[in-house]
Amino acid sequence: MATCALEAAVSVSDPSTAWTPLMGNYDFLTDQQTGQAQGDIVGVGTDYGIFVTFNNNGDTSATGGAWGFRLRLDATGGPPKKPDFDRVAWIGIDADLSGSIDVFLGLNLQGSTREIGIYSPGASANTSPNTTSISPTPYRTYALTVTNYNHRPVDYLTDGGTSNDLTVNTLGDPDYFVSFMVPFADVVSFLAGKSIQITDQSPTRFAAATSTQTNSLNQDLGGVNGGVNSTLTWEQLGGFTQIIYPSGQAVPEPSSSLLLIASLTAGTLARRRR
Repeated sequence: MATCALEAAVSVSDPSTAWTPLMGNYDFLTDQQTGQAQGDIVGVGTDYGIFVTFNNNGDTSATGGAWGFRLRLDATGGPPKKPDFDRVAWIGIDADLSGSIDVFLGLNLQGSTREIGIYSPGASANTSPNTTSISPTPYRTYALTVTNYNHRPVDYLTDGGTSNDLTVNTLGDPDYFVSFMVPFADVVSFLAGKSIQITDQSPTRFAAATSTQTNSLNQDLGGVNGGVNSTLTWEQLGGFTQIIYPSGQAVPEPSSSLLLIASLTAGTLARRRR
């Protein structure tokens, strides 16, 4: 998998080949719950549906820089001659790998609102779509600029992949990337208030979604076939991405030799307890 080096200044508008694709079955095509292709997260094979990047902006600390996310959507919103993203995109972060969502990053372009925000999850367990909600009042918001927001059609010649349009329902109408960035230090600060400490080298994982409102995930879930009201956990549904560092580097899996040693050690200890 491609990785985003810490020194690389990846911008919000850069080709997707400069971003880190999150591996896995990104999404089932045409499974959005409101029948609107503009909110359908799509991705098949090397036509990735979810990307992450990290721009340290010259900050050498472990908590500085900007954290970026990109979703591939089946269609654009807005009027025909002025395409635009016109709903809410969510990235839910499991920052302590406990199985629940600890913070939401939201891109809200619903109605007259045009902002990026950091949101607290609701008071429920937040371990499944059915138990996940979002506080209506953001912890912090950011006005949209050319450095933190981008919405554009897919171009596989520069973005990678094999196609500009993945679904037959919108054949001839290209898919669109919607991308946004937030200050990493502000996410760190929010999580610290929940006694969760992270740096740019802390393992994290994400759940991606779209919605037509800012207090729920009512449209599409990345990597899940429907399921917006499911009682199965995010892990059971496959709704979490693989574990990755905020810096964009993959978390290495334990080697087979280490796993064998751990297994043998556990077996020896078990026999000694008999």
